[in-house]
Amino acid sequence: MLSEADRDAAHRFLSKLSSDGTRDELGFAPIHFAFADRFFPGTSVQHAQLRYVFFVAWTYQELLEETAGQRFDRELLFDKERRYSMRLMASLQELQNSGISGWMKYQAKERPVVRASTIYWTALRSWRMANPVAGNSGPPTESQLQGLWPRLLAREDSDALKTSTVALFDDIPPPPPGWSRKTGPLDFTLRPEEADYLRRKWRTAGEAGTRPLLSRLTEAGAAPESLWSPKVKQVATNEEQDLLALAEKAAAVACIARAAYAALVETKRNKDLGVEDKVHAEALPQLISEHRDAALALDIDALRLATRIDANLSRFVQVVVDWVRADQPLDAISRELETRERDLKDSRAYLLNEKRRSDWKKGIAEPLDYRWPVVREMIKRVGEQA
Repeated sequence: MLSEADRDAAHRFLSKLSSDGTRDELGFAPIHFAFADRFFPGTSVQHAQLRYVFFVAWTYQELLEETAGQRFDRELLFDKERRYSMRLMASLQELQNSGISGWMKYQAKERPVVRASTIYWTALRSWRMANPVAGNSGPPTESQLQGLWPRLLAREDSDALKTSTVALFDDIPPPPPGWSRKTGPLDFTLRPEEADYLRRKWRTAGEAGTRPLLSRLTEAGAAPESLWSPKVKQVATNEEQDLLALAEKAAAVACIARAAYAALVETKRNKDLGVEDKVHAEALPQLISEHRDAALALDIDALRLATRIDANLSRFVQVVVDWVRADQPLDAISRELETRERDLKDSRAYLLNEKRRSDWKKGIAEPLDYRWPVVREMIKRVGEQA
């Protein structure tokens, strides 16, 4: 079991990545999630290597074969995750940016705070790779599966002495030869049968088993640099094209709001420390100019209907749009930014906490990306095995 401190650390880690890989001080995550889940169900900004979905599935299959009918053994799960992680690490010369989950902890002979199975289980569920078990109507969460573990040993009606394990995953490709070994090369390159399997699963990964944009883009081999590329729109349905246009405008508003927020924190931090940083102050007018037209074209009622965001976020979006339209200085929106962050972060708000501001660092604001950088790499990986 993880300690309370580890669980708190895990929560903080996941919170930082709750929207598009940036800290979400202004609470745009609901917009990010709504569109990203609609276009690319089961994906996450934490999905650095697509083949992990198979590593996690094979690990659980192996664990079931060894312990079916028993109480779930977390230590054994951790041991198996460590085993394949160490093999991955031994197969690569450069670990930085390798996508290996928890490699720094493994290298230090410690247990990762957030494990690969936790990061990738949502994909196994959303892509319908995981089967319903123990009478559940849908694929279980990872914690549900672990709680149901003693019930995963089925007895045949005709012979109480004969038992069999349930099928955790739907016709999943087998693991590579030597999967259970402690040593030997292991990498993230998808095999053709694994890529084909993902193509098939992605076709029904949308709501109510519909075909999401993720699947059509994969079939078309469309992975352009920008989500707003004509190549993406050509593959999208008419409804998706409308949603993409709405998402792009919402992304522009988020970018401007984040840029204004960063410039305001920078201003306060300058006063705190007696410095004259101007990175964000100088970037703000450029970003407003670049994204102004898209932000002003946003239909907030349509956004609320498409994303089901709450009234507070809707009002804040309107405030940002009105500020851009009025072409006012930063001071005119500073109170709204402070209130928004305070309501979301309480005493941890950078705009209100001088101590926290001392270590504050932030890159130049960018529009919401709806996980596209991660998704386009997934599409490319699958396409390589076409």
